[in-house]
Amino acid sequence: MTPVLRASLLACTAVLTLPLTAGPAAAAPQGVPKGAQKVVVVKIVDGDTVDVRAGRTGPVFRVQLLEVDTPERGRCWFRTSSARAAALLPVGKSAYLLKDRDPKDRYGRHLRYVWGATGTFVNRHLVRFGYGKAVLYKPNDRYIALMRAEQAKARRDGLRIWSGGCDGTGSAPAPSPTRTPAPQPTPDPPSTGTDPRFPTCGAANAAGHGPYRRGTDPEYAWYQDRDGDGLVCER
Repeated sequence: MTPVLRASLLACTAVLTLPLTAGPAAAAPQGVPKGAQKVVVVKIVDGDTVDVRAGRTGPVFRVQLLEVDTPERGRCWFRTSSARAAALLPVGKSAYLLKDRDPKDRYGRHLRYVWGATGTFVNRHLVRFGYGKAVLYKPNDRYIALMRAEQAKARRDGLRIWSGGCDGTGSAPAPSPTRTPAPQPTPDPPSTGTDPRFPTCGAANAAGHGPYRRGTDPEYAWYQDRDGDGLVCER
């Protein structure tokens, strides 16, 4: 065999074997904690319930989002909260699930904290922007302090279910925005800073994020506070 022919055969062998080499797995987006399970969204049931598939061809199972309770069908803000969940967890896109202590409820639903394909902590987002209430599913309490703090902000701002109004999608009254003022001397607890980073506040708002407060939300430093009021990405 001539040197030229030997070189040609070696080159062909390399080309044929190249596709058999597995490439590196795609990294989870920023904000998703280590150990989260990657799944594919199959169906949005309501604001706090979603069906997912384990891999492209794996079994489908139902997930109940931990530490958040959105309005039930027939109540005010049901469609709005369900639509927000659908925007954060598009069907056919990836999502990331994290367990707590008790993995299932009595109905067989998988209890999970959920992050969307862009890294948004969905449970937290729904509470922070008034799409649902913070609720403790004992013994799953990993983020309950954060959820209650985010609920206090949404309630103070009168967002959605805390607005005292209805979005026109249900007949039941929405929760009243508290008439008892929140304790003022206690500062807001630190945020975990899990929101995605956007090039502008306009882009953040369009994706359903903001506002951010100086000294409370790490995301505040990402944007310019033009009026110096300690608040960025106001809606």
